[in-house]
Amino acid sequence: MATHLQMEIEYIKTKIFEMADYSIESIVQSVESLKNLDEDLASKVIENDSILDKLEVELDDECVKFLVTRQPAATDMRLILSFLKINTDLERIGDYATAIAKETIDNQGKPLLKPLIDIPRMAQISVDMIREAFQAISEKNVDIAERVIQKDDEIDILNNQIYRELFTYMAEDTKVISQALALIKVAKSLERIGDHATNLAERAIYYIKGIDIRYGDLYKNK
Repeated sequence: MATHLQMEIEYIKTKIFEMADYSIESIVQSVESLKNLDEDLASKVIENDSILDKLEVELDDECVKFLVTRQPAATDMRLILSFLKINTDLERIGDYATAIAKETIDNQGKPLLKPLIDIPRMAQISVDMIREAFQAISEKNVDIAERVIQKDDEIDILNNQIYRELFTYMAEDTKVISQALALIKVAKSLERIGDHATNLAERAIYYIKGIDIRYGDLYKNK
């Protein structure tokens, strides 16, 4: 039979996984809204950001209350501390997805400067990273978490590629500067989402091994 402590951990875990699902949905829908110039879908993403904000507050409260009242053992403490930081990362991911949706609204239905190819690829990689980071947590699998961290390079490469391509468009025709800058902002938002997804994987490793790998040399020497 599960103890009260285990039940509380499972409740917090359920809420954090729910928040991850909302974050993923926001990424997918925001890019889909831009690709299809769907302002209704973009508005839905913007409205749903309040759900993530509410979940962040609730989870912060639950995690702090758990740490104060339960005084958990080391592994459980690392898990809850990781969730506190993951909570913030997921909320920020939602903010960046909202920023993408706002670009759809601001575009006002005008044809995009170019077909979206690399931007949806960036979005898919970031979604995969989030899912795999949570898989690493569920399975306590450091290898999966480390693969997530490596995938961030793919997003950075695509972001740089998009920037170079759009800069060429702007250099050749000054009339498209505003449209090009809008897509650069979208790519930058996805690059930042990739950074937060990397954070999730780093939190997973901290939970599993008790090592903070934000300082690479320290991790390598372990």
